[in-house]
Amino acid sequence: MNSLFIAINMLRRTLFQKKGFLMYLVIPAAVVSLIIGVIGQQSDHGVDIAYINLDQGAMGSHLLQELSMLPDYRLKEEASDTALKEVITKQKVSSAFVIPEGFSETLMKGASAQIDMYQLNMNEASITLKINLDSILSRYQGAIELHSQQGLQGAALREAVEKTMYQMEKHQVKAKVTDFNLYVNPNMNTVIGFMLMFMMGLINNTVSVIMDDRRQRTMARTYSAPIHSYEIVLGNFIGSFLVGTLQVLVILLFTRYVTNYDYGLPFVPQFVILEFFLLASMGIASTVASMVKNASNMSVINSLVVTPTCMLGGCFWPISLMPDWMQKIANFVPQKWVIEAILRMASGQTLSQMWMHMGVLTLFGLILLGVGSVILRPGDAEVS
Repeated sequence: MNSLFIAINMLRRTLFQKKGFLMYLVIPAAVVSLIIGVIGQQSDHGVDIAYINLDQGAMGSHLLQELSMLPDYRLKEEASDTALKEVITKQKVSSAFVIPEGFSETLMKGASAQIDMYQLNMNEASITLKINLDSILSRYQGAIELHSQQGLQGAALREAVEKTMYQMEKHQVKAKVTDFNLYVNPNMNTVIGFMLMFMMGLINNTVSVIMDDRRQRTMARTYSAPIHSYEIVLGNFIGSFLVGTLQVLVILLFTRYVTNYDYGLPFVPQFVILEFFLLASMGIASTVASMVKNASNMSVINSLVVTPTCMLGGCFWPISLMPDWMQKIANFVPQKWVIEAILRMASGQTLSQMWMHMGVLTLFGLILLGVGSVILRPGDAEVS
């Protein structure tokens, strides 16, 4: 019961004040929602393509019709080579191509036609465009060769090819692709990473309240009360944990039901994993605080701990992009385990399969909380 009173008192000193309510609940939820709005949503798969059609025959028009039927391409015609190169250099389009003059006549003669492509740098869009253009040209050349082998020439060949092109554009038999969105949003790694970074920073502020009690001798007076020492320790840790839990709840509820961000996994498993990370964050914050004798240095040391561990844990980029030796070091920071657990659950695994991740996070918390419990020693006064 005494521990509960101490925990409620910490809530009153942090969340139940105007400044604390804004700093611990409103601002984190707003900032994470802003991050989601900027980088968290699914990216648009549409590709802007600029073109110039100098062909006077029908083949150039047929080729453009084929490309326009592809769902990922948005074609934009330009008036001149200068305008085409300008939209490329200013990165208004991903790629561009020019259908040369005499394109249809070259194909009808059975020769290989060339389409000039423009790109500022090689990327996925330019490569797929090249593949699609080559595929369409190959079909056209195959149709012309087939009719030529039947003895057709001149106007008869042109008419037969035109009819074939017209039937090909109907696409009467085609594959239908249904996207069930079963893949993990590639931007969710960054969203979860920034959420964890804010959680760690806020937990550090909560632990600073305990340091203020030690500096102002409030903790020494608490230990002089007729209660057990373990109740004081438990009350402080429960209070910090409740503050962090309310932060997690507000952030998740706001981003899920106000911002409408789809994490790809149920609410409860994500909340449980973040609670285990909260325990580990409390351990890190208390361990750092136990090594600081002056509260004014707390923010500096926290920045030297939070930022590097977030970088190693994959909060800003996927761990797979880091060198092998850094990937091994990442196993010793809790951010790596919680991000991996959330991404796995978003891909279809259940919370019960995350027993190893929850166990590792629990070990982080218990070991570091044990080391950091020195901050609750009332005799360790702050030095200037």
